[in-house]
Amino acid sequence: MKIVKYLGICLLAVLFSAGFESCSSDDEYSSRLKELIIKDLNFEANEDDGALYRTSTFRNEDLTNYMATPGASWCHVSFDVEKSQMTVTVDENNSYDERQTTVLLSDVKAPEVTRTFKVTQKQNNYIGVPENYFKVETKGGQLEIVFEHNINDYEIICDEDWIHYKVKNGTRGITKSSLSVSVDENKSGRQRKGYISIESSYNSEPVDITIEQEYVINYYFRMLTESYEIDELGGNVSISAQTNKFDPVTGQTLFDIYPPEDSWAKLGDLEVYKDLLAITQRVTVSPFTRKESSRTTTLYIDEYTITITQYRNLYIKESDFSLLRQESKSLSVYNRNGDGVTWSSSNEAVAKVSADGLVTGVGVGTATITVTSSDGKYKDSVTVTIQRPEDLRDYFSVEWQPYFDGNDVSSLSCTLNNDSQHNIQLTRCEIYSDLKLLSYMDYSDKSGALKAGDNKKASFDGLKGKGTKFGFTVVWYYNFNGENFTYRCEYTL
Repeated sequence: MKIVKYLGICLLAVLFSAGFESCSSDDEYSSRLKELIIKDLNFEANEDDGALYRTSTFRNEDLTNYMATPGASWCHVSFDVEKSQMTVTVDENNSYDERQTTVLLSDVKAPEVTRTFKVTQKQNNYIGVPENYFKVETKGGQLEIVFEHNINDYEIICDEDWIHYKVKNGTRGITKSSLSVSVDENKSGRQRKGYISIESSYNSEPVDITIEQEYVINYYFRMLTESYEIDELGGNVSISAQTNKFDPVTGQTLFDIYPPEDSWAKLGDLEVYKDLLAITQRVTVSPFTRKESSRTTTLYIDEYTITITQYRNLYIKESDFSLLRQESKSLSVYNRNGDGVTWSSSNEAVAKVSADGLVTGVGVGTATITVTSSDGKYKDSVTVTIQRPEDLRDYFSVEWQPYFDGNDVSSLSCTLNNDSQHNIQLTRCEIYSDLKLLSYMDYSDKSGALKAGDNKKASFDGLKGKGTKFGFTVVWYYNFNGENFTYRCEYTL
């Protein structure tokens, strides 16, 4: 019994001793919390590798009694006692504001000892547009595009030369900024689409804004004038119009052109000026040689009737003609401007022309008679053929008036009828019987003149007994334009 009691007493002593030692250790405990090197921590909103944590290692530190109390639910702190490590983890920041909390570190064995450090997490960087598609009319216009962002470190990019913009920057925090956009008139000939991109180093993908512009065009066609003139020399007439009725890229026209109705005017090249919204249609006009003051043709462009009038300024009214040698003819001219003219002959040995257009035959052959305007720009010509005078016997006839004495002719009158279109000059009239000259009459320039359509009477007396059974022969001598001719006629008893 004593032995057991002694053992019990010894056990109590041991226990007491252990309790005493324990009390003695608590009294001697000194927290090292304040000696730990702990820094404030900063986190991105979203780390690229997803590691939203930081681990601090405190070599050979006993972290058993340490406790961490974050001030926000998005922050978490844990301890690995075996590795003497403290790990701070934060949730992903889906807000657009930066956030911060304070972590309180305490020692459960020494509650009066505390430490704090701050955990800061950046905002979720954001650039966005409430509306990213816009449609613009053909004529262009203004757009006010609102975009939201909480950063100012961004760049606006647009590669379209028909879209212009101006940015009004905002401030940090979610801000609505305005992007003033001006869109030019669409002259491309087709619907077109452009993009504005908002790029930032904080965003992996750019924010795109689409601008689509329609191409609906109101066509028009306006002629500058509907009447054109050109002179007899001909050349090109340029017909111009203001229009947008063509493809602005290819220049292909969207209107009809009908050629002139007359062969002397033909369609030439069509020039399309895309930048000026204009066209010019060339019409080639042939020289005008007909003896008329003007001529007009018509063509049609779009809904317009276009007239081209070609005028003659100078022409000889007569056509090519013939003259006998020594004959003359006066030429007349159409002279639109009324200016002075000059006359000329290509061969004055054949035909001469006076200053007022009187043409005279000189020698047998042809010559070109030309009239020329005083400035030498306009001229016209005719060809004159000078012929040798012909024998007009086929155009003559005679009438006989005999006077008898018994059975014999005592006197005889012969009347010569000039049924030609020419004046002649009689020089002599003779009467024969049986080839014997019985009598004659000579004519002067005045007495022998016989005009076209007139007649001349010659009377011979003293013929009794001189006639034969064959009668009498009368020979008329005449001059026609420098040539001498005879006309023989017979009176039979």
